Amino acid sequence: MSPLSKMQHSRDQWKHKAKQRGERERYQRKQNARLRAERERATQALKETQACLRQLEAQLHGLATRPKGDVVSLALQLF
Repeated sequence: MSPLSKMQHSRDQWKHKAKQRGERERYQRKQNARLRAERERATQALKETQACLRQLEAQLHGLATRPKGDVVSLALQLF
């Protein structure tokens, strides 16, 4: 092999490795972006669900205390 063809071969190997590395890095960036978006959606859904749950618990607690007070006042009136 002549020195020029060795250099050409070496350069071709370097280009091939660089292309593979670039493809891996681009794929990894896309995966990271997809995972970040998925995690953000899950976090948002969790926050919305927790807010809804707190609201329902507040309504349930509010409904449970009103009749209880009415029952106590009725019981006191009966005695």
